[in-house]
Amino acid sequence: MRLLPSKFLAAMIAVRALPGAPLYRGDDEWVVKKALEDLDVYKRFDVDSIILENDFDVPYIRPPLPQKAIDLMLKIAKKVRKEFNKPVGIQMLKAANETSLAIAAKANLDYIRVEGYIFAHVGSTGIVEGCAGELLRLRKKLGVEHIKVFGDIKKKHSSHSLTIDLDIVDELKQAEFDQIDGVIVTGSMTGVEPDIKELARVKKAASVPVLIGSGMTKENIKNYLPYADGFIVGSTFRKDGKFLEETAPKRVNGFMKEFKKLQSKYRK
Repeated sequence: MRLLPSKFLAAMIAVRALPGAPLYRGDDEWVVKKALEDLDVYKRFDVDSIILENDFDVPYIRPPLPQKAIDLMLKIAKKVRKEFNKPVGIQMLKAANETSLAIAAKANLDYIRVEGYIFAHVGSTGIVEGCAGELLRLRKKLGVEHIKVFGDIKKKHSSHSLTIDLDIVDELKQAEFDQIDGVIVTGSMTGVEPDIKELARVKKAASVPVLIGSGMTKENIKNYLPYADGFIVGSTFRKDGKFLEETAPKRVNGFMKEFKKLQSKYRK
């Protein structure tokens, strides 16, 4: 079992558009090649973990996802697992949480990122309902209870008017009650940093690991390191810090130098 270290950095591989998505180029091997190229960059700069996401499948759809897309993501996950001996996670958008778990189980991955673990919110595809009960029953059925479930609370790119009477700490406590392995705090949109006061309240109240899932940069990471146990980083590693741009090794290098310098203070 591969354990995530304290103050870990999970670098996101934004998998190119999969079969069925509007941006799909019709070439499965090119999609695999690009994912492995990103992996090579992240390995070069010694990240703690990799997380796969089907980011280029915009605009996203609710499950069920196309079977050919699932099959290609599984192929990529298996190749990444073979070439990377540290923890690997996956998220399948949009809220295809059981699909994420099924791929993780088949590819021997270590964790999944989940939208809509508890309660309901309104996303770009409509209402996303809580999945905790079904998801953990599936994890039990598959015999993969070692695969961690990290779930977003007050999910970005979403309206939370349905739960407007619930504070983010209320959502944290419900997620813990429903046996989550860790919670993820984000800003309102991809690339937007979390509210640091809100994050601090979550960290103070949490009995599970707290991760940050958006907005980390070389410039602000020092402010956030005390308040989180892990960091999922994607956009800042890409050209001009843009979500769907190519991975930029110079940006990865600059961020990782700063991150490792700060991280070492917590690992002594």
